[in-house]
Amino acid sequence: MNTYIKIIIACVFSVSVCACRKYVEDTPLQNTRVLVYTDDYRLLVNDAGKTETASGMPAVFSCDDVDFTAPEVANAVKLNTIYTQMYLWRKPFYSTIQDDYDWNNVYAAMYEVNTVIEGVMDSKNGTLAVRQAILGEALVHRAFAYFTLVNLYAKQYDEKTAATDPGIPLLLKAKLFVDLKRNTVKEIYDQILADTKTAIPFLPPTPDNMAKPSKSAAYALLAKTYLYMRSFGNAAAYADSALAIKSTLADYNTYVATSTYTFPTQFNDKEVILRRVPRSTYGAAQLSAGLLSLLSTNDIRYKLFVAPGSKLSPSFTGLGFYPRDKYNSGDKSAVGLTVPDTWLIKAECFARGGDKDNAIKMVNDLRKLRFSAADYADLTATDAADALRIVIEERRREFFGRGTRWFDQRRLNMDAFFAKPVTRTFDGNTYTLQPGSSGYTFPIAPILIAQNPEIEQNPG
Repeated sequence: MNTYIKIIIACVFSVSVCACRKYVEDTPLQNTRVLVYTDDYRLLVNDAGKTETASGMPAVFSCDDVDFTAPEVANAVKLNTIYTQMYLWRKPFYSTIQDDYDWNNVYAAMYEVNTVIEGVMDSKNGTLAVRQAILGEALVHRAFAYFTLVNLYAKQYDEKTAATDPGIPLLLKAKLFVDLKRNTVKEIYDQILADTKTAIPFLPPTPDNMAKPSKSAAYALLAKTYLYMRSFGNAAAYADSALAIKSTLADYNTYVATSTYTFPTQFNDKEVILRRVPRSTYGAAQLSAGLLSLLSTNDIRYKLFVAPGSKLSPSFTGLGFYPRDKYNSGDKSAVGLTVPDTWLIKAECFARGGDKDNAIKMVNDLRKLRFSAADYADLTATDAADALRIVIEERRREFFGRGTRWFDQRRLNMDAFFAKPVTRTFDGNTYTLQPGSSGYTFPIAPILIAQNPEIEQNPG
């Protein structure tokens, strides 16, 4: 029995224990359950422990926002072979007996949403509108899951090669025994677009709970997907659609009005469109000199999220970042869909379309809410290329510590201006990540390859 199947069995069992109804077991061999009532599917699609988990530490460790030069941090990283491999872009990340829980958790969620997608429209005791709403949510959950996976374990979308580049296994049915041969990158992106567009008519404009997909979330996901496909006209159009529903940006001055620096949870954050949290976090991620050179000490984001190394564990000389939960009741970083992300996607599309003025206006409208009035000054651009640089730098300021930078680095390797080597010195050795290298594609855990020989491993 392969690893994926074992995950699914555990997943189904856990849901059957938590749900109000017991599932009907068809055969002990497959350990499957049959859902009957619409409320059963609502419970399944609401399994936030599965659907809300997105990318974890690999994206943070690998991106150029961190640089573990402090001896205390470097020594702590050395104690964990997986972290060391991620940080140095060395493959494999995992030994032959270690699981990749970032992969496992997302595919476990996939089984649940596939179960919903397959069965909810035939369920009993639910109105058509309710069944359609549940279906729409499940489709967006699946689309977001595939967007996450394909941008970790496959090459960046390239129109010229996407139809042949190995992607990830595309699983659209809730089956326990499946062929895990990898579909192409294009097939994965086509499915993301299809799922999300199919969901839109069934969803409300905004959700009653930020963990639930809505029309605004579907539009924001389409904008993000098309951005990564470099289809900038489509990205701009869907960003407009998302922002037409939800476009409120928070004034960070309100969060530093008191010494407690209280930051809202994602459930209460007016900027969150769809709540997603990292699977894991790390307490002492040292910020790189490159990132710090972009952050003014007057920037409220610096005041909120940059931490003296002396306050982190392990303690070190230098600067790190506080995860979001330092400022609220235990919430984690927002790695899902947000207004600022969609806002800056639209700004980037303006710049790529040659409209520097509107691109810079959007950046400045965001920045006015990230500085006090006394510290704020407008940015200016000499031309569209300069505006694009400013937008990308603002993305780095806005999202550091979340792993977003790694996703941006991957796609920006297709722009000559941004495609630059990243170099690290660690334990007396120098490591360089070249633009477009195989280091930008995470390896698939060897245990998965051993148990599922049809899965093709990524280049070393």
